[in-house]
Amino acid sequence: MMRLNKGKNNRGEFLSFSQKASSNFLRKYDTKDSVYERIYEVVRRVPRGQVATYGQIAKIVDRCTPRMVGYAMAALRGRPDVPWQRVINAQGEISTRARGDGALRQRKLLEKEGIRFDPRGRVNLRKVRWVGSIQGMSRKPSLEKHFGKEEKI
Repeated sequence: MMRLNKGKNNRGEFLSFSQKASSNFLRKYDTKDSVYERIYEVVRRVPRGQVATYGQIAKIVDRCTPRMVGYAMAALRGRPDVPWQRVINAQGEISTRARGDGALRQRKLLEKEGIRFDPRGRVNLRKVRWVGSIQGMSRKPSLEKHFGKEEKI
C-alpha cells in the first residue's frame, strides 16, 4: 500500500508524490554524503604549507559553488579535523568575515605553516597552490583535466 503526501508548489497548487519517492530523495542526500561532507573531505587533502581556492574546491565537489565552499568553511566551528585555513579566494587573499577575528586567525595559521604574504596580503598561488589529485573525489571524472590548470586571477 502506497501512501500519498500532498504539498503545494510555488503557485499554490496541490501536488502529490509517493512517500517512497520522497524517502529515496532524502536517502540520496543523507548527511554522510552531504555537499559539506564532500567539501570537508577535499579540504582535508590539502597539505600543510599549501592552499586551495574556493573555486578549486567547488570544481572538485559535485554540484557545488565557491560560495557553498565558503558557507561550509564557516559552518566548521569546533572541527579541528578540517584545515579550513588552507582555503582562500582566487586572488590569493584571505576572504574577510563579517564578524570576529577569523581572517587574522587564518593568516596566523597559514604563516605558522610557512606560507608568506606579500604587502597587499596575498599569497603567491603559483608557489603554494595545491595541485593534488582529485581521483575518487568527484562524480564527474572530466573535471580532473581542469584541476591542474591555473584559475584566472
